[in-house]
Amino acid sequence: MKFLKSTLYIFLPLLLLNSCRDYVEVDQVGNNRILKYTSDYRALANNYNDMTASGGIYLIANADVEFPTTYQNGVTTIWGNSYTWQDRIYDPSQGDSDWTGLYKAVYYSNVILDGVMGSEKGTDAEKKEIYAEAFVHRAFAYLQLVNTYGPQFDPNSANSEKAVPILLKPELFSSLERSTVGQVYDQIISDLKSALENDIQNDPQFNVLPSKRAVYALLARTYLLMGQYQLSLENAEKALQMQSGLIDLKSFATAYSYPVLIQNPEVIFSKTLLLTYNGAPLSTELLNSFNANDLRYNYYTAAGTSFYPTYTGRGFGIYTYSYTNGINIGVSVPEMYLIAAECYARGGQPQKAVEYLNILRAKRYKANTAYQVSATTNIEALNLVLTERQKEFIGRGFRWFDQRRLNLDPAFQKTYTRTFKGTTYTLAPNSDGYVFPINQNYIDLSPELGK
Repeated sequence: MKFLKSTLYIFLPLLLLNSCRDYVEVDQVGNNRILKYTSDYRALANNYNDMTASGGIYLIANADVEFPTTYQNGVTTIWGNSYTWQDRIYDPSQGDSDWTGLYKAVYYSNVILDGVMGSEKGTDAEKKEIYAEAFVHRAFAYLQLVNTYGPQFDPNSANSEKAVPILLKPELFSSLERSTVGQVYDQIISDLKSALENDIQNDPQFNVLPSKRAVYALLARTYLLMGQYQLSLENAEKALQMQSGLIDLKSFATAYSYPVLIQNPEVIFSKTLLLTYNGAPLSTELLNSFNANDLRYNYYTAAGTSFYPTYTGRGFGIYTYSYTNGINIGVSVPEMYLIAAECYARGGQPQKAVEYLNILRAKRYKANTAYQVSATTNIEALNLVLTERQKEFIGRGFRWFDQRRLNLDPAFQKTYTRTFKGTTYTLAPNSDGYVFPINQNYIDLSPELGK
């Protein structure tokens, strides 16, 4: 547990609501004694809570979630606005914890990149390791940001729509002019490649630390979201060559046997959603899609009575059964199998796609029950993959990113409706509801955010 014991909470207050470029107006630790030695930078890089928190407001908006009627009066305004895809999520008195948390990770990464190589009392190898890790943390944060606050990347367009600011230096004053979707994705890929170029470690002591296989896995996810399926496949395969272990759910006595996060053989690189999103009720349609022999129903979901406020139905269960896990949205072995399967299906190899699906499904079903699927066409294989993604990633918010990217294909476009407190709301394909608005408070303070 050396990693957890060595974690130091170095407070760098983000003064988001105090002045015009507030969010970068932080205590500039890079230019004072707070960070002098290489061990200081390692402590900052190991700041688990701040470096792994990855937002999650979109989880409430995605099709996995369904608020029972009796549950609706007890939800917060933020949840209600997200659930109904409003163009304003936060009241004037509220901040956006997703935005601030992700940009805090960006700021910490920038501090490390700006100063660790010149730090004292550390070897060149130690400095370079920390330096390489920071690129991965920054890339992950921007991948979350662009897919929350920016339009979906379209491989058939210039992707010139405005998304989020790209900040690459820990400066006190910096323009918050928003970069385009394409520019943000370029930066993500550049950061991940920079991590490889700086010889990021192969085998970190804990899965909360970046690694080479994490870079390949993040590239696989990034290219999938970009619709660049061959590049996504190549990187997913590289990640699987380095880590391919799966949990066999039928080996557990109960759901409470689920492993703790840092001992989970499926996790390649851990990142977690804010725990405030734990307990969101899962949709009846999704729950009913599980076969009776599929162990994920009992291991990935928990009764609504396990949460507060309680409700009839079920919610995401892994945090309930294993408290250290949270809602893990970092890259994992199951995700790599499913990415590879989707890319094979899209690339004209349906048999290879179902082969990868069955490797995963073999570990998810009761003993001596039928788990194998088959497909003879690309579209059959692709539909199987997309259905499997919904079940494997239940309650994690991945469905939102899938909804966004699948909207670009007329064959998968779907209009969603939900009723909240007596009013029916509609989410049309590629509508503005798929882009979370930047908090108006931040735009008022930094008008360039609204342009």
